[in-house]
Amino acid sequence: MTVYTSQCNVASSKRKTIGFRNEEELADAVNEIVNDSDSDTDNIPEFSSSEEIEYESANESDNESNISTPGPSRRQIDVTSTTGFSKNVHQKRIPHFIGNPGMQFAVQNEADVMSYFDHYIPPELTEIVVDHTNLYAQQQIVKMPCPVTKHARSEEWKPATVIEMKKFLGSIFVAGIVQKPKSELYWSMTGIFKTPIFPQTLSRNRFQLIQRYLHFSDNNAAGTNEDHLYKIRTILDTVNNFRTNYIPDREISLDECMLGWWGYLRFRVYNPSRITK
Repeated sequence: MTVYTSQCNVASSKRKTIGFRNEEELADAVNEIVNDSDSDTDNIPEFSSSEEIEYESANESDNESNISTPGPSRRQIDVTSTTGFSKNVHQKRIPHFIGNPGMQFAVQNEADVMSYFDHYIPPELTEIVVDHTNLYAQQQIVKMPCPVTKHARSEEWKPATVIEMKKFLGSIFVAGIVQKPKSELYWSMTGIFKTPIFPQTLSRNRFQLIQRYLHFSDNNAAGTNEDHLYKIRTILDTVNNFRTNYIPDREISLDECMLGWWGYLRFRVYNPSRITK
């Protein structure tokens, strides 16, 4: 104990007082420490066998007293009998998971996909989207100059229905799984790009028309509404209700993605450190 303590004291004092400029100074300092330790070992007194037993028993009693009687402000921890160190020093304390993960509703027919769709996107919300989409299309067609171009898509516009809107939303959901570089390729008949589910569900022209006039609120109410997100407020309120339909499990993997956008928005945030601008 004496030799080890003296070595630590000398090494610490060397580190504090000496700034080594090169390897030679460092080697000289190490040799000095070794020589000091050798001289200390020569001065260690020799103990008899009885004195060694008494010394060891005294140390063991001190260690047991320190381990078995912790202070009132320290919590009781599991320690080993040989080293006296805790086994659970770096153990993470994870709170107990008390959630009930999974769907929080029941359906009569589990094979019916629309039963799940109606729970997350209620029919009332679909009707609101249909009404505002038809209203916006009518407002834009009226503003067009006359005569309209012969092959203009707007001449083909017909009021959308709830069934068409569900097909439109379903096509968008499937497009998130079957990803292609251009939206027109979803209706391509070429072998490598052919995906029959899209042309069977909705024609390309009809899909693009609904996408062009898709709206969730009335633009004429913009001047009387102070909510910056009023155009999608109805959708946001519905998304916030998702937590009542499904509770995730304890382990969740989250990721984020940034898309380039150059439009005008009052609360738009610009992050110069991002590659995508």
